[in-house]
Parts: sequence; C-alpha cells; structure tokens
Amino acid sequence: MFGSKDYITPEQAEELMAPLVERIDRMEQQIRTLQQEISSLRLVTAVTAATKEASGSTQEISKQVIEPEQLLVGINMDQADAFAPQGAMAGREAQRRSTVYLQAPSGDGLFTLFSEQEQIGKSIYLLTSADGLNGTFILIDSHDAIATAMISVSQFVKPVCKVIGNTRQLPRHIVTEEEGVARKDAGGWRVTRKAVVRFE
Repeated sequence: MFGSKDYITPEQAEELMAPLVERIDRMEQQIRTLQQEISSLRLVTAVTAATKEASGSTQEISKQVIEPEQLLVGINMDQADAFAPQGAMAGREAQRRSTVYLQAPSGDGLFTLFSEQEQIGKSIYLLTSADGLNGTFILIDSHDAIATAMISVSQFVKPVCKVIGNTRQLPRHIVTEEEGVARKDAGGWRVTRKAVVRFE
C-alpha cells in the first residue's frame, strides 16, 4: 500500500476530473444552443405552413406540418427539457418574442452589457421580451453563470435580485422563484422589479 503508484490523492483526482467537467459543461451549452435552433426551425416551419394555408395553396401539406403533435426532447445533464408542439398562432407570437443574455448589472440595477448569444463566464441572466421594450429576467441556472454570479453576490446579484438561502457557499442550483421585470431605456435594461432567487 505504501509507495503504490496507483494511489491518487483527492487533489489529483480533482485535477484529472477538471477537463471532463469542462467538457460536459461545453456539451450542455451546445445542447442548449441546438435546442434553441430546433425550436426556431419548428416555428419557421409552422409560420410558413400557416401562410400557405391562408393563401389557399398546398393545404394538405400545411396540415401535415402543423397537425402532428410530436414532442422534441432535449437532454440536459440537470433536467430533461421538452418543447411543446407549436401551432401557427404560437409561431407568430414566438417570432415577436426575443431573448437576450445579460451580464452583471450596475449597482442601481441597470444592465448595460447584453448579447443574443450566451457568453460563458460573462452571461448571468436571461431576459425575455415580447415587445423589445418590456421584459422579464431570470438568473441562469448553469455552472458557469452560478460561478460568475458567486464572484460577488453583493455586486452581481443583489442589485437586481432578492436572495433566499445561504450566499456564503457555492450553490449547486439557483432557482428563480419570481421573475424580475426590466424596461429598456437609453442606457440598457433597467430593473423595475427585482427577481426572487433561491440558492440551493
């Protein structure tokens, strides 16, 4: 037992596991991106079919595209996400709906840095807006977003969220119990009502 070369310390095991954990995180992100792309393609298909049906051409094809109620199931390491079937009305509504990823807010609750794609290590919140002026936001429940938020809870989380739970240790999950509300102004997205999040 002593002097065995097969013995691995916990630190060595952690070091060996780090690339695997990083790879799994990247794969989870790729799966989320693919799920969003699939959902977008389904919406485009439904809208195209509805347009053809409205114009009276190829009604039979339109019915085949819209009527099947098939669930697309995406795999996420934390939970299974299912996308509900999209009809023509939902397709048109979802085209107006937009999402943006928000970085850390200012101390007075203003998000000035945001993008349409998630930026690993920077994106902490996800905002959804139906009209481009008013939106609701959640704190992203991913390893990267949690790690970024935990760098400074008082700076990155508390200006826009009421926190329930222990903030002194790294949570495994962050559950948004009540979405926050924000309105777009000249400076960016300004929070008008804080989100309520629970650290688990």
